[in-house]
This record gives sequence, C-alpha cells and structure tokens, in this order.
Amino acid sequence: MKTREEMGNMKREFQDKIRAAQADLKAKLEAKRAQLKQDLKKIKDERKKQVTERVDKNLDALNERMTNHFGEVLDKLGDILVRIDERTDRAEASRSLDVSSVRTAIDNANKAIADARAAVEVQAGKTYQITVTTDPGLKDAVKKARQALHDDLAVLKDKVKVARDAVHDAARAYAKAHGRDLP
Repeated sequence: MKTREEMGNMKREFQDKIRAAQADLKAKLEAKRAQLKQDLKKIKDERKKQVTERVDKNLDALNERMTNHFGEVLDKLGDILVRIDERTDRAEASRSLDVSSVRTAIDNANKAIADARAAVEVQAGKTYQITVTTDPGLKDAVKKARQALHDDLAVLKDKVKVARDAVHDAARAYAKAHGRDLP
C-alpha cells in the first residue's frame, strides 16, 4: 500500500531513469547517425540518402515520444491506484468492510505498473539501426528497422494495457466491496 509521497518518489525516480536512458541514447544516436552517413556513401541516389536519414531521425523521435507518453500514462495509473488505496483504508477503518479482495487487486496492479515501467525504461534506451548494404536492399533495411520499432512499441503498449486493466480491476473490487457493481 503506497502513499502519495512514496508514489511521488517512485514517479521522480522513474522519470530520472528515463532521462538518464535518453541522455545515454543521445551519444549512441550520434554514433549511429555518423555510421549511417558513412554507409549511405555506397548509395548513389541523393534522394534515397535524404529519405533514409529522415526516416532514421523519425524512428528515434517516435520512440522517444511514445516512451514519454507511456511513462505519463503509468504515472496517472499510479496516482489512481493511490487514491483507490486511500479510499480503501478509509472504508476499512470507518465501515469495517472486508477489503481483502481490494488489497489483492491493488497489489496485482502495483506489480503490473512496475513491470510496465521496467519495459518503458528498456524501450527508452533502444535505438534502431538501418543497415545499408546495397542500393536495392535499402528499402528492405528501412522496412526492417521500422517493423522492429513497431513490434517493440506494440509489446510496450500491451504491457501498459495490462497495467491499466489491473487498475480497473482494483477499482471494480473497491466498488464491489461497497456493494456496487461496475461494468
């Protein structure tokens, strides 16, 4: 059972880890872009070079934007869970309700949020390399990098969705303990 202060500390710690991962990533991105420029010298078509560089930058920007978004969603879910926990404490003290199922649901939600946060931290440190081999193979290399990012973000989205569902289950358990049923 986390208090608002503990949750705030966890949130700050999580944001610091994300910032650190993104700062480490900046150096990797510079090296990756330099390598890409070197590899693109093999390609004769100037337009393909520009498009490839733009796609590379867009992949990195999308990854950063989505990890920040998922981090914010997890922070909001954590805040909601703290409020459910506080209300559960008050209900248990004032009405002497059996809240064991709510406590179990809150624990499950905390675990799901922690798991999703760990996945967001890992994703924030990832970079997607476009390996340039030949002129005809450039399209496939870009496609593979884009697909890898898409797949990783889909897995991350699923983990955040599991955390959201766990928080919803905690809210439903709280309502049920009070004699109400939520859909």
